[in-house]
Amino acid sequence: MGLFVADDGGYTTVAVAVALLVSLSLVFCLATAEWVGSRSADVQQVADATALAGENSVAAFCTVAQVLDACVLSLGLVGVVVCAVGLIVAAVPGAQAVSARVMGFGHDVMDARRRFARSAASGLRRLEATLPYLVVVNSASVVGANSGHGGPELAGCAIPFPQESMTDFSALDAEVTSDEMEEDAERLRDASRRRDEAKARADAARERGWRADCVDDPSCLHERASSLAGLSPVQNPCYAAPELWNFGVPISRSRSYYAARLALEGPEGAGVEEMTDSAARQRFYSFALREMWSASFSETPEGEVSLSLPELPKNSAEMRQTSLYEEASWPCTAQASGVTLHSSLACPGADGPLVGFGSLASLESGSLLECPVCRMGVGDLGRVAAISSRATNGYEYYWAIVVEASREYQVARNEQVAAEREMREIGAEGSKAFQQALDQLAVPRPRLCPPGAWGAVSVVFRRGGTGAPSELVGAFTRGVELPPGAAMSAACLAPEESTDGSNLLSHVLDGLRGRGFALGDLVYDVTGLWGRLLVSYGSAYDSASDAISGFLDDVDGVFGGTVGAWIKGRIEGVVSRAALEPADMRLRKPVLVGTQEVFDRAGVDGAAKARELVNALPAAGSGEDVARALGLWLVDEAKARAFEVAELPVPGTELSIPLTVDLSRLGGR
Repeated sequence: MGLFVADDGGYTTVAVAVALLVSLSLVFCLATAEWVGSRSADVQQVADATALAGENSVAAFCTVAQVLDACVLSLGLVGVVVCAVGLIVAAVPGAQAVSARVMGFGHDVMDARRRFARSAASGLRRLEATLPYLVVVNSASVVGANSGHGGPELAGCAIPFPQESMTDFSALDAEVTSDEMEEDAERLRDASRRRDEAKARADAARERGWRADCVDDPSCLHERASSLAGLSPVQNPCYAAPELWNFGVPISRSRSYYAARLALEGPEGAGVEEMTDSAARQRFYSFALREMWSASFSETPEGEVSLSLPELPKNSAEMRQTSLYEEASWPCTAQASGVTLHSSLACPGADGPLVGFGSLASLESGSLLECPVCRMGVGDLGRVAAISSRATNGYEYYWAIVVEASREYQVARNEQVAAEREMREIGAEGSKAFQQALDQLAVPRPRLCPPGAWGAVSVVFRRGGTGAPSELVGAFTRGVELPPGAAMSAACLAPEESTDGSNLLSHVLDGLRGRGFALGDLVYDVTGLWGRLLVSYGSAYDSASDAISGFLDDVDGVFGGTVGAWIKGRIEGVVSRAALEPADMRLRKPVLVGTQEVFDRAGVDGAAKARELVNALPAAGSGEDVARALGLWLVDEAKARAFEVAELPVPGTELSIPLTVDLSRLGGR
């Protein structure tokens, strides 16, 4: 003890020296241990980064697939909606040519969608085939970047699980056809043309009847009724436009007119001839009044017309075809020569007793004798109708025009209603075809399960032989080397809830427009519709219905109450009820998870798989060398820097826009 402790109780120089030596030895040993621990932990950090790098390639593929699916579905919606517009416009009067053009363009859009979908499905399958290779290469490049540089030599990579594709691309391959809508539109255009032609004839007939009733050219029923019968404005209304008028007006006017004429009728002068003419007019007015009361006009809410206007006789021959000829309304007296027919009992020749009343038919058949004084006969009655029917100042002249117009109007109007009824039936079938097209678009979106969908497991191996820094090696410690070691990590994709992909899709749309993409130069802003549908495709997809409805609202020439408006309402109803399934456009990002979670989902033994990977790792080499060592060879699609994943056809043209992916970003090259 005396060597270390002095007699006075203090420490000796030897004790102090030994204490210093022990302290320094401990300091250097602890520093060496800290260096060993730190370098040992570095491999775990590299393993974490390696797993995340491998899943980055998978995330990039998922983004590409989501964007292409969004383009396919939104382009299909555009085509179906444009075809629906063609269907609606087919019912717009005079727009048959525009309908054919719009429908043709809709067919072009649907054809472009079909070709684009096939191209995208094929391209995604080929791109997905490169994914295992790209995951390994991308992750191995991270290991290579952290190997050496004064630190330990590292080797390793990430392996995706599953290692083969389990994605279902049938949604992209699904056929969406507009053939039924095109057929319905053709039938609708034909019915619309017939409707337009019938409406034109009905309008012309109604205007002709209106002019004969209300427009002096040189006269009309209104003017004649006022001048000849003195009818009041209530009994004798005048309408300023044919749209305000119908064929019930002349019927009511004529009833008042003939009642007034019958009440006012009397001889215009003295003499037998005037008496006979007055008697003939009285019989004619009475007959006409009865005929007017038998006239009818009605129109159903659908517009179907029932018209029955009597045609008054214009001459003796036509008079013989009416009840005037057979009607026993003329007084007959017994004369010396036999039973004689007179125009009136006031006839000077009617000096015999009244024996009854006879008809002009009996007179002409010889059953009755003609009065030698008044000489009443068929010609007298026929002359009343003939004079008024041939002269432009005669009431019956304009009535005959109204009757002829009414018959043309009834036929044309009912043909118009029948055509509109047929259009509604076709429109209902067209809306069902539209529904079927939407149902085809509403199939479940592609279920992405590419290599790495369950996650990626990384194994990073540290080779031995790395010595401690020279600063730590000297008199107090011996030189140490890090032993070989390995670390594992795992990562999987998680959706980022704060994103819906709208910004990404906006960039895609801007890129396409920058390449000169345009859907056409139609009256309707089809390009704008496609842009709105594309950008709102993700979690905000509910606005797609509003975008489509707004597009339909811009269709010109569709007025309320028309067949076109009815079809448009049905189409909008279909859109509002459509169960379209939007894609999940939330962006995916890799996050670290436990390795056992990935192994369990893949159904493999984690420890055994780790040993297999470590044994397969090459001593040195690039990411491509690591991939080949694991049996993943460079596929043809990965040889080029830029990979064409799809071609987007420009509807109505032979042009197409290639959509490419930079594989160097997916593969870390």
